[in-house]
Amino acid sequence: MNKQIPRNIILVGLFLVPFVPFLVSSSLFFPFITTKAFTWRIIVEIVFAVWVLLALYDVDSRPKKSVILYAVVGFLVIVGVADLFGVAPVKSFWSNFERMEGFITLLHLGMFFVVTSSVFREIDWKRWWNVSLVASFLMVLYCILQIIGLRAINQGGVRVDGTLGNAIYLAVYMLFHIFIALLFLWREWKNVALRWVYGLLILSQAFILYQTATRGAILGLIGGIFIMAVLNLANKEDKLVRRASAALLVGLVVLVGGFMLFKDRNFIQNSPILSRFSSLTTEAIKTQGRYFVWPMAVKGFQERPLLGWGQDNFNYVFNQYYDPQMFNLEPWFDRAHNIFLDWMVAGGLLGLVSYLALYVALLFSIWKYANLSHTEKSVLTGLVATYFFHNFFVFDNLISYTLFFSLLAYVHYRNNGGTLWGQTLSDIQVKGIALPVVSILLILSLYFANIKPIITNIFIIKALQSLQTSGQVPVAVANFKKAYNASRLGRPEVAEHIAANSIAILSSGLSMEEKNAFFSFAKDVLLGQTDDLNGDARYELLAGSFLSTVGLLDEALTHLEVSRALMPGKQQVYFEIGAAYINKKEPLKALDIFREAYELAPEYTEARVIYLVGAIYAGDKIVESKIMNTLTEREVIFDDRILNAYYANGRTDRVRGLLGSRIKLDPAKESIYRQYLEKVAN
Repeated sequence: MNKQIPRNIILVGLFLVPFVPFLVSSSLFFPFITTKAFTWRIIVEIVFAVWVLLALYDVDSRPKKSVILYAVVGFLVIVGVADLFGVAPVKSFWSNFERMEGFITLLHLGMFFVVTSSVFREIDWKRWWNVSLVASFLMVLYCILQIIGLRAINQGGVRVDGTLGNAIYLAVYMLFHIFIALLFLWREWKNVALRWVYGLLILSQAFILYQTATRGAILGLIGGIFIMAVLNLANKEDKLVRRASAALLVGLVVLVGGFMLFKDRNFIQNSPILSRFSSLTTEAIKTQGRYFVWPMAVKGFQERPLLGWGQDNFNYVFNQYYDPQMFNLEPWFDRAHNIFLDWMVAGGLLGLVSYLALYVALLFSIWKYANLSHTEKSVLTGLVATYFFHNFFVFDNLISYTLFFSLLAYVHYRNNGGTLWGQTLSDIQVKGIALPVVSILLILSLYFANIKPIITNIFIIKALQSLQTSGQVPVAVANFKKAYNASRLGRPEVAEHIAANSIAILSSGLSMEEKNAFFSFAKDVLLGQTDDLNGDARYELLAGSFLSTVGLLDEALTHLEVSRALMPGKQQVYFEIGAAYINKKEPLKALDIFREAYELAPEYTEARVIYLVGAIYAGDKIVESKIMNTLTEREVIFDDRILNAYYANGRTDRVRGLLGSRIKLDPAKESIYRQYLEKVAN
């Protein structure tokens, strides 16, 4: 067997990986995530299959012993066990389209690590890292187009996000490449041309990092450079590096000290980027999601301390410990926004320790076993420190995971450990037995892990697009069915969009037979999700809201009450329960529910408005007067729910009064309001 052919196939695949961050397809649901993830998985599966055949034949292409390899295997095993015994094992394995993580991604990362660390030689690593640096420069150019307005910033605002769709993801991408460029700047220092190339690349990457306005990443960069410089003060190999490090430390002190001194000046306060740092106060932190979700993560860990809840199951913790004061933040958090807390929840103490062991093994290998100079070790340590600090405030994504596991694989390769096993198979055994088996497994993997989920993904988009086209509702329904039935990955998201669009579909021009068929399908889908994701308040709420919308109020209340029991602090659940009671003509029960929602956080304007609406329906004028006094004039006058409540309860005098006030405050829409007045008069 000619080992050069499979080796070349593997190299081609791996050298495509640095360009995966640029892939975005509008044909896919969550295009910034799924396009990259599916492409990367397909590449990894193919090169891993080819590598298996190569490794069976070629001893030199097999994994080498190292503490990093043992740490990676230990991490995968522990997280796999945690997922298996978690609260939703299937979800932990597949994740969803929004994140594309789960244990399936960890398996691919493990395969990627094994292949790169086994096949790459020093010249391959040099070329691969430089190809990745070229890719990062192309990303810099794209971001510059965003800055000057020739390309849209996908998140909106001023924080550039490149083709990653998220400024935080772009920031960590730049962080890694800044230090890799530093590494090669040192290695090529004697080459003046390359010195300029790497130096300018570092400056451009740092500029884009600044434009992301990602505080954790920028502070992490400063901290990583600080650690790198401190380590190089003890560098006995190069006097120039020691002096440069001392100067760098002085520069960092001046930079940080200067910012602290001038942070209240207008030029900082008026900067949309610098002001993010100057506004980082204790009071500001209390308005952020992390202030609420970090304590939740700790409580979740205390409840399941050993192996945690399983990957992608933070939402169960979020549901149980939801703080009603979060009403102005995101309605649903699926991450703690701290990678260490995330692994603590997902894998418990064992999961967190196994994850931290990756850093320990990496640093230990850099300083103990890696064949590197002191300067190189310092640069890589600075990178590890930067990444570690950055991860205190975010969670990983596919691109950052890939770069981290690339670093693990590179240092593992530099350890020069012995081969794990030495026995080889004959050419006949490889071609006659291993090749057919590996080929079949590869086809199955590509089909079930990629092709079927891609089909689901595409049909979600097609269904949503069909709904926007007149007369295409039957096509949308058919596409929803295809999306739901194609793959387990993405089913919860299909269910959410079915629920969100059910009213539009059921009120469309479909025949009654078609509407009944869709209703049966939608109901089965939503109730199926409550079974598949047992104990998830979000999907109980989704099912209850759908059933309430179609008039099955008693069934709806059953699911809504389950949702309330699972998530007692979520006001939205109370709103849905109260609305169901109003539709059942039981306004007093609705008022009691709305009161509970109001009392969870009396400062929540939405809860006050809905409590007022409940009081109007219940005829409780004491509560009505009390809550009315807590709202502004405009909040009362322009809220249609209040207007409709008065109208539904025959209080036309109040309706006329509110409409008259609207005409005075919003004369541009006087004709619309007068039409409503005529309706009331009649």
